[in-house]
Amino acid sequence: MGFRLDELLEILNPERVALDGEIELSGVSIDSRSIKSGEAFVAIKGERYDGHDFACEAIAKSGSFAIVEKPVDCPHLLVESSLEALKRLAAYNLKKSGAFSVAVVGSVGKTTTKELLADFLSCKRSVCRSFANENNVIGVCKTLLKLRDEDFCVVEVGVNKPNEMGEIASFFKPKGVLFLNVGSVHLEYFGSVERVFEEKAKIIQRDSVLVFNGDDRILRSAFGDRKNSFCYSKGAGCDFKVDAGDEYLFIGGGILEVKLRKRDDINPENIVAAVCGACVFGGIKEERCFNRVLDSFEPPGLRMKTVWLGNTRVILDCYNANVHSMRYAIEVLSKQKGKKLAVLGDMFELGELSESLHRDVGRFLKGRGIDLCAVGEEARFIYEEARNGANRWYFSNKQELIEFLKERMLEYDVVLFKASRGMKLEEIFEAVRS
Repeated sequence: MGFRLDELLEILNPERVALDGEIELSGVSIDSRSIKSGEAFVAIKGERYDGHDFACEAIAKSGSFAIVEKPVDCPHLLVESSLEALKRLAAYNLKKSGAFSVAVVGSVGKTTTKELLADFLSCKRSVCRSFANENNVIGVCKTLLKLRDEDFCVVEVGVNKPNEMGEIASFFKPKGVLFLNVGSVHLEYFGSVERVFEEKAKIIQRDSVLVFNGDDRILRSAFGDRKNSFCYSKGAGCDFKVDAGDEYLFIGGGILEVKLRKRDDINPENIVAAVCGACVFGGIKEERCFNRVLDSFEPPGLRMKTVWLGNTRVILDCYNANVHSMRYAIEVLSKQKGKKLAVLGDMFELGELSESLHRDVGRFLKGRGIDLCAVGEEARFIYEEARNGANRWYFSNKQELIEFLKERMLEYDVVLFKASRGMKLEEIFEAVRS
C-alpha cells in the first residue's frame, strides 16, 4: 500500500513543490542505502548524519522525489519539518491500512514479548511487527510505514528520556496496549520508577484496550479499576490466573485455559503477557498454536542465547540489563547442573540508585552456588556484596578478564555473560574462544 501524490500533498501541505512530471509513489524511505524504486526519500537530520546530504543520491535510485526541510538540487517537496512529515505519513498509513494496532510497552522484556505476541497472532491473522527493537520515534514511524494490508500491527514502544513517549503518542494512537511492567530503568533521566511509569503510560489512549501485569504494584494501582482492561497475575483478582510449575505454565480464566511448555531461555512473564495479549486482541485461544510457536521460537538478539565452548554451556545475555533481568538470568543459572560461573558487568542509566541496585544483584547471588567474575566500574558493587562462600573475582578492565577466562572458563559446566549493551560482553566471549 503506497501513497497517491494528491494524498501526500494534502497530508504534508508543502511550502514548495518541485517535481518533474508524473511520479508513481510506492512508499517512503529514510535510508538512501536501501531505498526501493518508487519510494519517496524523507531527509531526516540525525546526530551523526544529515539525510539532506544523501537526498539526490537516494532519488536517483528510486526515481521518485525527496521530502526535505531545506532545498536540494533534485525533485522535492519542501516542508517545515521532515520529522513531522514522517510522523504524519506514518499515522496516515496506519489509519489507511485499517490494521488493529498494538503497542507493547514496559521496562523489561518488550522485544521478546513483541515477537511472541506477533507469532501467536500469526496463527490466524496476518501481522506487521517492529523490526528488532526499533522502538523510538523513528522506529515506530518505520513500522507504521511498512504496513500494507495486514490485520495486525504489533509495535514495540520505548523511552530513554522524558517526553519521548508523549512524542510517539502524538502520532501513534494504538487500539491495544500490552503493558508488561515498570522497573528501575533509565533512572539517570527520570529519577524515580513512578516517573518512568508516568512517561510510559502516555501511549495509552482513552479508548485503548489494555492488557497489563497485575503483579506489578504500580500497574495494579493505576489500572485496577480501568474499563476495557484485562490483567494477568499469579495471585487473585485478575482476568487471567497464572500458575508456574517446574515444566509448565498454566493460564486460566473465564476466556482461556491453556497449558504451556516452559523454556529457561524465555522469561515466563513474557510468555504469559504475549498469550494474554493474543487472547484479548486477537481471540487466539488454541493451546496447540501457543505451544507450536514456543517450540520453534528463537529469542531475538543476544538474549539468553546458548552457545557451546567444548563441554561448557555458555549463556549470552548481553543485549541489555537491569536489576530485574539480572535476577532472572541468575535464577536460571542457579537451576543448572554442575559448576556455574556468572560473568557480570555494569547496568547503565541508573543514576543515583546505581550503587544500591548493583548491590542488590550481589545480594541476590548469595547462597546460590555461583562463582562470580565482575567487570566494570559499577560491577564492583556486585562483587563487594556477593560474599557467600563461592569464589569471586573483580576485574577493572576486559583484557584482564579475558586472560583469566582463557585459563579457567572450561572448568565450568555453565557460564552466564550478563550486562548492559554498552559493555559488549559478547566480545569477551569471542576473545576467549578465538
